[in-house]
Amino acid sequence: MWSGRRRLGSFGLGRLRSPYPYILTVPQCATEGVLAAEAERAGVRVHRATTVRSVEEDADGVTVRSDTLDPVRARWAVAADGASSTLRALTGTVFRGRTYAGTWQLADLRVEEPSLDPARVHMVGGPRGLLVVLPMHLDGWTRVVLHLPHGGMPGGDVPGGGVPGGEGGAEELVAEAAARGWTATVRECRWTSTFGTHRRLAAHDGGKRVLLIGDAAHVCSPIGGQGLNLGLRDAVSLAAALPAATAAARGGPAHEALTAWLRARRADALGVLARTDLATRAWTLRSAPARVVRDTAVRGALTIPAGRRLLAEAVAGPRPRGCLADHAGLDRQDTP
Repeated sequence: MWSGRRRLGSFGLGRLRSPYPYILTVPQCATEGVLAAEAERAGVRVHRATTVRSVEEDADGVTVRSDTLDPVRARWAVAADGASSTLRALTGTVFRGRTYAGTWQLADLRVEEPSLDPARVHMVGGPRGLLVVLPMHLDGWTRVVLHLPHGGMPGGDVPGGGVPGGEGGAEELVAEAAARGWTATVRECRWTSTFGTHRRLAAHDGGKRVLLIGDAAHVCSPIGGQGLNLGLRDAVSLAAALPAATAAARGGPAHEALTAWLRARRADALGVLARTDLATRAWTLRSAPARVVRDTAVRGALTIPAGRRLLAEAVAGPRPRGCLADHAGLDRQDTP
């Protein structure tokens, strides 16, 4: 962790009680490829370019209609359709929360001679905003993330063009990263993205037949990399809860069997949203006196084992139970 070019300290994840005590930064396309291959292996067909038009819930189940498929009837529908969830909107579920000021820009870059250790994750705070540099577990590739307090630089979700300064504002991003304390020779830009961040949580309704998971149920700041793990915990725990709910449906109100799952997932989400909100507010402070207080607190915490352990646990997130016990951390680097 850094304040400008001044190092505050570091902590590692190697002592976490987890079979995976490290941060793993994987391109989204690779994650999607793994999931798609697993779905195909399981005999699941993914229908792309299909829009859901209506969702009708009743006491026995839910009917989903789309623009290209026949109506689908099921006991429950699982909405894993992201932060702009169509299913959430169609069911009238309120998505409460707030939008953070400023925008974020990231780029996946193939670099040489980086100024900071390429095997570690770096968080650099300063008057211009937050800079995060993460290794990509691909030879020479690094992900660079900037918080832009006053808005975005040119670029959107577009390919990088393959050259320094290609499409998507990579040249501006690299220049801004250099001003904040990280330099490198950029050989290729594969992808850039500019996005806003939010803290939001869907309203709780245990009676609905549409079950929200992942970003459809909650969105949080990217600081700490908690969003993906939270969504995975949603999915795996729901897979364990649905058989019990189906059995209960034969002899009583089905939603009662899902009450414990809903309560546990909401508690987990509230904890993640609180931690990421605190981290986001701390690392995006604009006031110089406030940044001094933050830097003093962080440096103090990093000088003692208990402080380093608490920071490592906060980054890794809660230790899952039961069927998730072997998946305690997707998030092997230290974090300076």
